[in-house]
Amino acid sequence: MENIIEFFKPTIQDSTMQYVNDVLSFSDNTKVKKLENSFKNFIGCNYAISTNSGSSALHLAMCALDFKRGDKVICSINVFPSIPEAVRHFDAEPIFVDIESRNYTIDLKKLEKALIKNQSKKLKAVVVSHMSGKLTDLDAIYALAKKYKVKVIEDASNNMGAKYKGRYIGNSGADITVFSFAPHLCNSVINGGMLVTNSKKIYQRAELLGFHGMQRKSCDNYGNVDYIYDVVDIGWKYDMSQINAAYCLADLENLESTIARRREIASKYDRILANLNHVKLPERDENDICALYIVEIDKNRDHFVNELKKEGVKVSVQYMPLHLTKYYKNKYSMKVFDYSVALGCFQRVMSLPIYPSLSDSDVDRVCEAVKKVASEHV
Repeated sequence: MENIIEFFKPTIQDSTMQYVNDVLSFSDNTKVKKLENSFKNFIGCNYAISTNSGSSALHLAMCALDFKRGDKVICSINVFPSIPEAVRHFDAEPIFVDIESRNYTIDLKKLEKALIKNQSKKLKAVVVSHMSGKLTDLDAIYALAKKYKVKVIEDASNNMGAKYKGRYIGNSGADITVFSFAPHLCNSVINGGMLVTNSKKIYQRAELLGFHGMQRKSCDNYGNVDYIYDVVDIGWKYDMSQINAAYCLADLENLESTIARRREIASKYDRILANLNHVKLPERDENDICALYIVEIDKNRDHFVNELKKEGVKVSVQYMPLHLTKYYKNKYSMKVFDYSVALGCFQRVMSLPIYPSLSDSDVDRVCEAVKKVASEHV
Protein backbone atom coordinates (compact mmCIF):
# COMPACT_ATOMS: atom_id res chain seq x y z
CA MET A 1 0.00 0.00 0.00
CA GLU A 2 1.30 3.43 -0.92
CA ASN A 3 1.43 6.35 1.49
CA ILE A 4 2.11 4.32 4.61
CA ILE A 5 1.92 6.29 7.84
CA GLU A 6 4.95 5.22 9.82
CA PHE A 7 4.84 4.83 13.57
CA PHE A 8 7.70 7.30 13.91
CA LYS A 9 9.84 9.47 11.66
CA PRO A 10 12.75 11.62 12.82
CA THR A 11 12.39 15.34 12.23
CA ILE A 12 15.09 17.26 10.39
CA GLN A 13 15.21 20.75 11.91
CA ASP A 14 15.99 23.89 9.95
CA SER A 15 19.33 24.14 11.76
CA THR A 16 20.31 20.47 11.42
CA MET A 17 22.06 20.76 8.05
CA GLN A 18 23.92 23.90 9.11
CA TYR A 19 25.19 22.32 12.32
CA VAL A 20 26.26 19.14 10.51
CA ASN A 21 28.02 21.22 7.83
CA ASP A 22 29.83 23.11 10.59
CA VAL A 23 31.36 19.82 11.67
CA LEU A 24 32.12 18.54 8.17
CA SER A 25 33.81 21.80 7.20
CA PHE A 26 35.75 21.89 10.51
CA SER A 27 34.44 25.40 11.14
CA ASP A 28 32.94 24.35 14.50
CA ASN A 29 33.95 21.11 16.16
CA THR A 30 32.64 22.10 19.58
CA LYS A 31 29.12 20.70 19.11
CA VAL A 32 29.54 18.10 21.86
CA LYS A 33 30.44 20.73 24.44
CA LYS A 34 27.69 23.05 23.20
CA LEU A 35 25.15 20.22 23.47
CA GLU A 36 26.23 19.36 27.02
CA ASN A 37 26.14 22.99 28.13
CA SER A 38 22.79 23.62 26.47
CA PHE A 39 21.31 20.49 28.02
CA LYS A 40 22.66 21.35 31.45
CA ASN A 41 21.28 24.89 31.23
CA PHE A 42 17.92 23.67 29.95
CA ILE A 43 17.43 21.03 32.65
CA GLY A 44 18.94 23.18 35.39
CA CYS A 45 21.27 20.43 36.61
CA ASN A 46 24.91 20.76 37.61
CA TYR A 47 26.50 18.28 35.21
CA ALA A 48 25.74 16.69 31.84
CA ILE A 49 27.72 14.11 29.86
CA SER A 50 26.80 13.20 26.30
CA THR A 51 27.06 9.56 25.18
CA ASN A 52 26.77 7.69 21.92
CA SER A 53 23.37 6.22 22.89
CA GLY A 54 20.81 6.14 25.66
CA SER A 55 21.89 2.57 26.47
CA SER A 56 25.47 3.79 26.86
CA ALA A 57 24.30 6.51 29.23
CA LEU A 58 22.49 3.88 31.30
CA HIS A 59 25.50 1.56 31.50
CA LEU A 60 27.79 4.50 32.28
CA ALA A 61 25.45 5.49 35.12
CA MET A 62 25.85 2.03 36.62
CA CYS A 63 29.62 2.19 36.14
CA ALA A 64 29.69 5.53 37.96
CA LEU A 65 27.78 3.97 40.87
CA ASP A 66 30.33 1.15 40.94
CA PHE A 67 27.99 -1.80 40.51
CA LYS A 68 29.63 -5.16 41.17
CA ARG A 69 28.96 -8.86 40.88
CA GLY A 70 26.01 -9.95 43.00
CA ASP A 71 24.59 -6.45 43.47
CA LYS A 72 20.84 -6.08 43.15
CA VAL A 73 18.99 -3.45 41.13
CA ILE A 74 15.22 -3.04 41.13
CA CYS A 75 13.29 -2.13 37.98
CA SER A 76 9.82 -2.72 36.59
CA ILE A 77 9.12 -5.80 34.50
CA ASN A 78 8.01 -3.94 31.36
CA VAL A 79 11.15 -1.92 30.70
CA PHE A 80 13.20 -1.92 27.52
CA PRO A 81 15.81 -4.73 27.68
CA SER A 82 18.68 -2.22 27.94
CA ILE A 83 18.04 -1.80 31.67
CA PRO A 84 18.36 -5.38 32.98
CA GLU A 85 20.89 -6.05 30.22
CA ALA A 86 23.20 -3.38 31.65
CA VAL A 87 22.70 -4.83 35.12
CA ARG A 88 23.61 -8.32 33.93
CA HIS A 89 26.82 -7.06 32.32
CA PHE A 90 28.07 -6.42 35.86
CA ASP A 91 27.00 -9.96 36.78
CA ALA A 92 24.56 -8.19 39.05
CA GLU A 93 20.91 -9.19 39.46
CA PRO A 94 17.83 -7.28 38.32
CA ILE A 95 14.87 -7.54 40.69
CA PHE A 96 11.65 -7.16 38.73
CA VAL A 97 8.51 -5.47 40.05
CA ASP A 98 5.05 -5.39 38.50
CA ILE A 99 3.49 -2.14 37.29
CA GLU A 100 0.35 -0.18 37.97
CA SER A 101 -2.17 -0.19 35.16
CA ARG A 102 -2.81 3.54 34.74
CA ASN A 103 0.56 4.89 33.61
CA TYR A 104 2.39 1.56 33.19
CA THR A 105 5.02 2.63 35.73
CA ILE A 106 6.41 0.67 38.66
CA ASP A 107 3.86 -0.16 41.38
CA LEU A 108 5.02 1.75 44.46
CA LYS A 109 3.53 -0.66 47.00
CA LYS A 110 5.18 -3.62 45.30
CA LEU A 111 8.38 -1.59 45.02
CA GLU A 112 8.53 -1.14 48.78
CA LYS A 113 7.88 -4.84 49.30
CA ALA A 114 10.81 -5.59 46.99
CA LEU A 115 13.00 -3.12 48.89
CA ILE A 116 12.11 -4.79 52.19
CA LYS A 117 12.59 -8.32 50.85
CA ASN A 118 15.98 -7.57 49.28
CA GLN A 119 17.32 -5.19 51.89
CA SER A 120 21.07 -5.76 52.24
CA LYS A 121 24.40 -4.18 51.36
CA LYS A 122 24.04 -5.71 47.89
CA LEU A 123 20.85 -3.77 47.13
CA LYS A 124 22.23 -0.77 45.25
CA ALA A 125 19.63 1.06 43.18
CA VAL A 126 16.16 1.48 41.76
CA VAL A 127 15.79 2.27 38.07
CA VAL A 128 12.63 4.26 37.42
CA SER A 129 11.24 4.22 33.88
CA HIS A 130 8.56 6.66 32.78
CA MET A 131 7.04 4.26 30.31
CA SER A 132 4.23 6.27 28.75
CA GLY A 133 5.87 9.67 28.95
CA LYS A 134 3.90 10.28 32.14
CA LEU A 135 5.36 10.48 35.62
CA THR A 136 4.85 8.42 38.73
CA ASP A 137 4.97 9.80 42.28
CA LEU A 138 8.66 10.65 42.27
CA ASP A 139 8.65 12.14 45.76
CA ALA A 140 7.48 8.78 47.09
CA ILE A 141 10.27 7.00 45.20
CA TYR A 142 12.92 9.42 46.44
CA ALA A 143 11.64 8.92 50.01
CA LEU A 144 11.78 5.13 49.65
CA ALA A 145 15.31 5.35 48.23
CA LYS A 146 16.42 7.43 51.20
CA LYS A 147 14.71 5.10 53.68
CA TYR A 148 16.28 1.97 52.23
CA LYS A 149 19.60 3.60 51.32
CA VAL A 150 19.60 2.96 47.57
CA LYS A 151 20.38 5.18 44.60
CA VAL A 152 17.81 6.28 42.04
CA ILE A 153 18.52 6.14 38.32
CA GLU A 154 15.77 7.59 36.18
CA ASP A 155 15.37 6.32 32.64
CA ALA A 156 13.84 9.38 30.98
CA SER A 157 14.17 8.18 27.38
CA ASN A 158 10.57 9.20 26.71
CA ASN A 159 10.60 12.21 29.01
CA MET A 160 13.00 14.80 27.66
CA GLY A 161 11.38 18.12 28.50
CA ALA A 162 8.92 16.79 31.07
CA LYS A 163 8.48 18.55 34.40
CA TYR A 164 7.73 17.25 37.88
CA LYS A 165 6.29 19.85 40.24
CA GLY A 166 7.76 22.65 38.17
CA ARG A 167 11.25 21.14 37.78
CA TYR A 168 12.54 19.39 34.70
CA ILE A 169 13.15 15.67 34.93
CA GLY A 170 16.88 15.39 35.42
CA ASN A 171 16.77 18.00 38.17
CA SER A 172 13.94 16.67 40.30
CA GLY A 173 15.77 14.48 42.80
CA ALA A 174 17.27 11.38 41.16
CA ASP A 175 20.94 10.59 41.65
CA ILE A 176 21.36 10.11 37.90
CA THR A 177 18.97 10.61 35.00
CA VAL A 178 19.60 9.27 31.51
CA PHE A 179 18.02 10.42 28.27
CA SER A 180 17.93 9.20 24.69
CA PHE A 181 17.78 11.31 21.55
CA ALA A 182 16.39 8.33 19.62
CA PRO A 183 13.91 6.67 22.00
CA HIS A 184 11.60 5.07 19.43
CA LEU A 185 13.95 3.52 16.94
CA CYS A 186 16.37 0.62 16.69
CA ASN A 187 18.14 2.33 13.78
CA SER A 188 17.67 6.08 13.86
CA VAL A 189 19.27 8.72 11.67
CA ILE A 190 21.52 9.25 14.67
CA ASN A 191 22.11 7.78 18.11
CA GLY A 192 22.75 9.85 21.18
CA GLY A 193 22.23 9.87 24.91
CA MET A 194 22.78 12.12 27.88
CA LEU A 195 23.64 11.45 31.52
CA VAL A 196 22.85 14.21 34.01
CA THR A 197 23.49 14.49 37.73
CA ASN A 198 23.88 17.06 40.48
CA SER A 199 26.67 15.06 42.14
CA LYS A 200 30.21 16.18 41.39
CA LYS A 201 31.55 12.78 42.50
CA ILE A 202 29.25 10.87 40.14
CA TYR A 203 30.03 13.28 37.30
CA GLN A 204 33.79 12.93 37.69
CA ARG A 205 33.55 9.15 37.81
CA ALA A 206 31.27 8.98 34.76
CA GLU A 207 33.44 11.39 32.79
CA LEU A 208 36.53 9.29 33.51
CA LEU A 209 34.93 5.94 32.63
CA GLY A 210 33.16 7.27 29.55
CA PHE A 211 36.45 7.45 27.63
CA HIS A 212 38.76 4.56 28.48
CA GLY A 213 39.51 5.68 32.05
CA MET A 214 41.86 8.36 30.70
CA GLN A 215 43.09 11.37 32.62
CA ARG A 216 44.78 14.43 31.11
CA LYS A 217 43.51 13.62 27.64
CA SER A 218 43.06 16.40 25.10
CA CYS A 219 41.85 16.35 21.51
CA ASP A 220 42.48 18.71 18.63
CA ASN A 221 39.86 19.95 16.16
CA TYR A 222 40.20 16.77 14.13
CA GLY A 223 39.64 14.38 17.03
CA ASN A 224 43.28 13.39 17.55
CA VAL A 225 44.10 12.52 21.16
CA ASP A 226 47.30 13.94 22.63
CA TYR A 227 49.71 11.10 23.38
CA ILE A 228 50.43 12.45 26.88
CA TYR A 229 47.69 10.95 29.03
CA ASP A 230 47.27 8.48 31.87
CA VAL A 231 44.91 5.50 32.21
CA VAL A 232 43.77 5.18 35.82
CA ASP A 233 40.88 2.74 35.49
CA ILE A 234 39.09 0.40 33.11
CA GLY A 235 36.60 2.44 31.13
CA TRP A 236 34.58 2.34 27.95
CA LYS A 237 34.28 4.41 24.79
CA TYR A 238 30.91 6.03 25.24
CA ASP A 239 31.63 9.54 23.96
CA MET A 240 29.39 11.13 21.34
CA SER A 241 30.64 12.12 17.89
CA GLN A 242 30.56 15.75 16.77
CA ILE A 243 28.12 14.94 13.94
CA ASN A 244 25.69 13.20 16.26
CA ALA A 245 26.03 16.12 18.68
CA ALA A 246 25.23 18.55 15.86
CA TYR A 247 22.01 16.67 15.08
CA CYS A 248 21.08 16.36 18.77
CA LEU A 249 21.77 20.04 19.42
CA ALA A 250 19.35 21.05 16.69
CA ASP A 251 16.74 18.72 18.16
CA LEU A 252 17.28 20.07 21.67
CA GLU A 253 16.88 23.66 20.50
CA ASN A 254 13.53 22.69 18.96
CA LEU A 255 12.34 20.50 21.85
CA GLU A 256 9.65 22.87 23.07
CA SER A 257 8.10 23.20 19.61
CA THR A 258 8.32 19.41 19.23
CA ILE A 259 6.40 18.91 22.48
CA ALA A 260 3.86 21.54 21.43
CA ARG A 261 3.20 19.76 18.13
CA ARG A 262 2.83 16.37 19.84
CA ARG A 263 0.32 17.92 22.22
CA GLU A 264 -1.66 19.27 19.26
CA ILE A 265 -1.79 15.80 17.73
CA ALA A 266 -2.76 14.21 21.04
CA SER A 267 -5.59 16.73 21.48
CA LYS A 268 -6.86 15.85 18.03
CA TYR A 269 -6.77 12.15 18.86
CA ASP A 270 -8.62 12.92 22.11
CA ARG A 271 -11.34 14.73 20.26
CA ILE A 272 -11.85 12.54 17.20
CA LEU A 273 -11.43 9.15 18.88
CA ALA A 274 -13.55 9.85 21.95
CA ASN A 275 -16.18 7.25 22.88
CA LEU A 276 -15.13 4.60 20.38
CA ASN A 277 -16.13 1.02 21.03
CA HIS A 278 -13.20 -1.20 22.05
CA VAL A 279 -10.75 1.72 22.35
CA LYS A 280 -9.76 3.35 25.65
CA LEU A 281 -7.89 6.64 25.31
CA PRO A 282 -5.08 7.70 27.67
CA GLU A 283 -5.70 9.89 30.68
CA ARG A 284 -3.76 13.10 30.10
CA ASP A 285 -3.10 16.33 31.96
CA GLU A 286 -1.35 19.61 31.20
CA ASN A 287 2.05 18.14 32.16
CA ASP A 288 1.90 15.30 29.63
CA ILE A 289 4.56 15.84 26.94
CA CYS A 290 2.87 13.19 24.74
CA ALA A 291 6.02 11.28 23.87
CA LEU A 292 3.68 8.35 23.28
CA TYR A 293 -0.05 8.15 22.69
CA ILE A 294 -1.02 4.79 24.17
CA VAL A 295 -4.54 3.48 23.76
CA GLU A 296 -5.94 0.21 25.07
CA ILE A 297 -7.93 -2.27 23.02
CA ASP A 298 -10.39 -4.23 25.14
CA LYS A 299 -9.92 -7.53 23.28
CA ASN A 300 -8.05 -9.02 20.31
CA ARG A 301 -5.38 -6.29 20.33
CA ASP A 302 -3.19 -8.11 17.82
CA HIS A 303 -6.05 -8.38 15.33
CA PHE A 304 -6.73 -4.66 15.76
CA VAL A 305 -3.07 -3.88 15.05
CA ASN A 306 -3.00 -6.07 11.95
CA GLU A 307 -6.14 -4.45 10.58
CA LEU A 308 -4.60 -1.00 11.06
CA LYS A 309 -1.56 -2.13 9.09
CA LYS A 310 -3.89 -3.13 6.26
CA GLU A 311 -5.17 0.45 6.35
CA GLY A 312 -1.61 1.74 5.99
CA VAL A 313 -1.14 2.82 9.61
CA LYS A 314 1.79 1.44 11.60
CA VAL A 315 1.60 1.33 15.39
CA SER A 316 3.74 -0.03 18.22
CA VAL A 317 2.95 -2.24 21.20
CA GLN A 318 6.01 -1.53 23.39
CA TYR A 319 7.26 -2.88 25.69
CA MET A 320 7.04 -6.64 26.06
CA PRO A 321 7.22 -7.67 29.74
CA LEU A 322 10.58 -9.29 30.22
CA HIS A 323 9.22 -12.43 31.85
CA LEU A 324 7.76 -13.31 28.43
CA THR A 325 11.20 -13.25 26.79
CA LYS A 326 13.34 -16.37 26.56
CA TYR A 327 16.45 -15.17 28.39
CA TYR A 328 14.79 -13.66 31.46
CA LYS A 329 12.07 -16.31 31.68
CA ASN A 330 14.68 -19.07 31.77
CA LYS A 331 17.30 -17.22 33.80
CA TYR A 332 14.92 -16.36 36.65
CA SER A 333 12.36 -19.20 36.25
CA MET A 334 9.49 -16.78 35.79
CA LYS A 335 5.96 -17.84 34.87
CA VAL A 336 3.52 -16.06 32.56
CA PHE A 337 1.23 -14.85 35.34
CA ASP A 338 3.96 -13.83 37.79
CA TYR A 339 3.45 -10.22 36.71
CA SER A 340 -0.23 -10.17 35.93
CA VAL A 341 -0.72 -6.40 35.63
CA ALA A 342 2.10 -5.98 33.14
CA LEU A 343 0.86 -9.01 31.23
CA GLY A 344 -2.67 -7.63 31.02
CA CYS A 345 -1.51 -4.17 29.97
CA PHE A 346 0.77 -5.56 27.28
CA GLN A 347 -2.11 -7.57 25.84
CA ARG A 348 -4.18 -4.37 25.54
CA VAL A 349 -1.82 -1.47 24.74
CA MET A 350 -1.16 0.05 21.34
CA SER A 351 0.69 3.31 20.56
CA LEU A 352 -0.49 5.54 17.74
CA PRO A 353 1.88 7.64 15.60
CA ILE A 354 2.73 10.96 17.22
CA TYR A 355 5.67 13.05 15.99
CA PRO A 356 6.15 16.62 14.69
CA SER A 357 6.33 15.82 10.98
CA LEU A 358 2.99 14.00 11.12
CA SER A 359 0.68 16.28 9.15
CA ASP A 360 -2.90 17.10 10.09
CA SER A 361 -4.12 15.11 7.11
CA ASP A 362 -2.06 12.12 8.30
CA VAL A 363 -3.58 12.46 11.76
CA ASP A 364 -7.01 12.43 10.14
CA ARG A 365 -6.07 9.27 8.25
CA VAL A 366 -4.94 7.58 11.45
CA CYS A 367 -8.21 8.53 13.13
CA GLU A 368 -10.32 7.29 10.23
CA ALA A 369 -8.42 4.00 10.19
CA VAL A 370 -8.87 3.52 13.94
CA LYS A 371 -12.58 4.33 13.71
CA LYS A 372 -13.04 1.94 10.79
CA VAL A 373 -11.26 -0.93 12.50
CA ALA A 374 -13.06 -0.27 15.78
CA SER A 375 -16.46 -0.32 14.06
CA GLU A 376 -15.71 -3.73 12.58
CA HIS A 377 -13.83 -5.16 15.59
CA VAL A 378 -15.21 -8.21 17.36
